[in-house]
Amino acid sequence: MTVDQYVESELQHLLAEDERITEQGIRFVRTEGGGISLVGEVESAERRDTICRVVSEAFPELPVRCNIGVTRVHEPEEVEEL
Repeated sequence: MTVDQYVESELQHLLAEDERITEQGIRFVRTEGGGISLVGEVESAERRDTICRVVSEAFPELPVRCNIGVTRVHEPEEVEEL
């Protein structure tokens, strides 16, 4: 499978509108060899894995590289007094 305009459109639709993903911050770039690389940041490794799994399942013939980073969110260590 090659990444043409149809595949790009379907990928954008999947990332933005599939209820398991609905992620505006994830984008894809073409890679050498005809695949794609998913890039961006999400809040957990579980979320990243779900996105990569859903895209791979939707396009089984397309090599998908998952380069999505996980944003580290920490609770404040001190209580802020107002």
